[in-house]
Amino acid sequence: MGEVGQKHRVVIVGGGFGGIRAAQELARHSDEFDITLISDQPHFEYHAALYRVVTGRSPLEVCIPLSTIFESTPVRIVEDTIETVYPKTKQILGQDGAKYQYDSLVLALGSENAYLKVPGLKEHSFTLRSINDALRLKRHLHEIFIDAAIELKNGQRRPIHLVLVGGGPTGVELSGELAIYARHLAVHHQLDPNTIIIDLFETSDRLLGMLDRNISELAFKRLHRLGVNIFLNTPILENRIEAAYLADMKLKTKTLIWTAGVMTNHLYSKIKGLVFNNRGRVLVDLSLQAKGIQDLYVIGDAAASIYSGMAQTALYDGALVAESLRRKLHGRPPATYQPKQPISAIPIGPGWAVTVTKFGVISGRLGWILRRLADLRFFISILSLPKALLVFSDGYRLNESCPVCSKPGQLHHEE
Repeated sequence: MGEVGQKHRVVIVGGGFGGIRAAQELARHSDEFDITLISDQPHFEYHAALYRVVTGRSPLEVCIPLSTIFESTPVRIVEDTIETVYPKTKQILGQDGAKYQYDSLVLALGSENAYLKVPGLKEHSFTLRSINDALRLKRHLHEIFIDAAIELKNGQRRPIHLVLVGGGPTGVELSGELAIYARHLAVHHQLDPNTIIIDLFETSDRLLGMLDRNISELAFKRLHRLGVNIFLNTPILENRIEAAYLADMKLKTKTLIWTAGVMTNHLYSKIKGLVFNNRGRVLVDLSLQAKGIQDLYVIGDAAASIYSGMAQTALYDGALVAESLRRKLHGRPPATYQPKQPISAIPIGPGWAVTVTKFGVISGRLGWILRRLADLRFFISILSLPKALLVFSDGYRLNESCPVCSKPGQLHHEE
């Protein structure tokens, strides 16, 4: 608590799913809480749609300004990168030296890429964890198709080889979308679509290892029908500028997309007193307070809780912490952590998804419709209805900068 008569100062670090939900819930009780949300970027990124940006859709569905989300609320938004946390003095330090005092701190930082000490992987691969990653990969794809078209005019004919490593949701979603998108690019650059090779590598014995095996089989069969080559039990050993080495094979490619490794945000390892499990996640109690540190809460990907790493879990965490803070302020026991198993919806190519619900598995067009309805439901939860509908509709709008593909009517793939 702050001084008598002052509002309880809550600082939330991280503008992802958990951070914005915690801030929104606390804002309902602004007479009791002074709320500051600190993020290293001015917008919220809807990671579930990043693969769509790579394949020609508008980035406006992915990037939603925090100022828009929190307009007409008392939430104070600060753009800064937090470098240090001092739990004993309840103070955090920003990148440029700014200091922030808190009564309660909520750390809602997402995970970051882990390259597993593979030589050359960080330097010569593409990733898909931010809008900048998506736009960088998109530019690269158009560049290699433009180069291939020029080479063809000069009498050279070579395949375009796209390699994805990681058979989790991101790898499966992106490879399915690329299977259609790359062939459309080939046609509009006057290349033979049959020269497109898309390989997906996974170190374990199946795709989507966090889901049931029947889901893995559905994903495998769908990607196979789309023309994606799938290699299981195949780790990457090294990646160079124009070649990747995986198990007993060498692949000549300028495009290796890494979707396999993630780790807890590096800030957590710098905070004295935090305790981690064997997966590098922070041990928390049933109110998501870090074990051993009073008034410091960890939500989302970094919390060592059931279903951690899922967007729906982060949203639940944010709401629970807000409720626990309010209960604590009134001298009541904290809320009890009882999350429901998240619903998984994995799009695999335009207009097709496998969706796991409490009623069973729904695949195909209906699965895709359910996934898009889930997207819309989320947008409505953080925006006014008109703005939510506008953001949702942006996901259907083409946004190509390539001089060939941006011509009216040139590039389109059905959903």
